[in-house]
Amino acid sequence: MKALILAAGYGTRLGELTKNKPKPLIEVNGKSVIENIIDRLHMNGITEIIVNLYYLPTVITERIISKALYYYEPKLLGHEGTIAALKNWLKDKDFFVINGDTISNIDFSEMAKQHKVNTISVLMDQWRCAGVWLYSKEYFDNKNLPVIPYRPADLIWHDIGTPERLKEAQEYYK
Repeated sequence: MKALILAAGYGTRLGELTKNKPKPLIEVNGKSVIENIIDRLHMNGITEIIVNLYYLPTVITERIISKALYYYEPKLLGHEGTIAALKNWLKDKDFFVINGDTISNIDFSEMAKQHKVNTISVLMDQWRCAGVWLYSKEYFDNKNLPVIPYRPADLIWHDIGTPERLKEAQEYYK
């Protein structure tokens, strides 16, 4: 199993907080969001990790160092564009795609156990996507795979993409 962490964006909605720091490096309870994601992946046995970079890329690489591989995008490609650009690295195994601005208690191993071949599993609360997708490797042969919600009963997640949501996450994890 592999994982792609999406960390290339500007994080403009966070204003001054992301002027000199990429959004995935914002700290919640003393640890950056991206380090929380990587640690959780490692806890679940997932060590083949790649991070897409664009905005302030060296700030991220200097913090994470060798915990992941890196893919620098010469222009922002978005979710699907990044997957397409990394096809050769991703195509041999099912793979997670994780928003670099979400923090959760996701059990990646359990999500992988529930995942069905020839589908895309999406982590969801009752109403919304919680920033994690698990793609079957067959995606590269058929982009129209069915999307299956994965809703663990004990899911806790926070998207830190706005000042209000960041404050909520920081309060929760105090």
